[in-house]
Amino acid sequence: MNIDFSKISESTRYKLMSNTIFPRPIAWITTEDEEVVNLAPFSYFAPISSNPPYIVVSIGHKEVGEMKDTLLNILKHKVCTINFAHKEQLEMLKLSANELPKEISECEKYGIETKDIIENFPPMVESSYCALFCEFVQKIDIQGEITPIILEIKHIYLKDENIDEKGYIHLENVGRVGSEFLIDSLRVK
Repeated sequence: MNIDFSKISESTRYKLMSNTIFPRPIAWITTEDEEVVNLAPFSYFAPISSNPPYIVVSIGHKEVGEMKDTLLNILKHKVCTINFAHKEQLEMLKLSANELPKEISECEKYGIETKDIIENFPPMVESSYCALFCEFVQKIDIQGEITPIILEIKHIYLKDENIDEKGYIHLENVGRVGSEFLIDSLRVK
């Protein structure tokens, strides 16, 4: 089967991409503005270079067409923290995907604990095994209601027991496969 992307809907393109390019890790991004910690999951997230250490995150708009709080906060403050989610966090991850007003913190509303560990960066999710502390590099303008941004990793946090004496990292990150999550090689709704 050959599918011409110019002849299918945006939602069909999304389904095809999200079911073929996998697993995509869930980037649970924390940002701050006006003392409100924003926490939101994103699955269009990938490394693009190790020198410099760049990643790209594509951020959609709210249902009403406005920029999401995460994007607004990153563009304003130029920093964010990316937390990798693991299976014990799946329910919190799903809850944090709910759209809330900008002045309400997902962390406070859903009881998701955070901790500050790197000065001048938003806090990380306390129960995460790995977090990337990133600075904004650039926004990429493309057609549509998605805004890709390039971030540079400045610091990485790894829970001590998740890195061995040889420097190998052992994480069981939650991935995204279409409408399902990938956990321990199992698909979960």
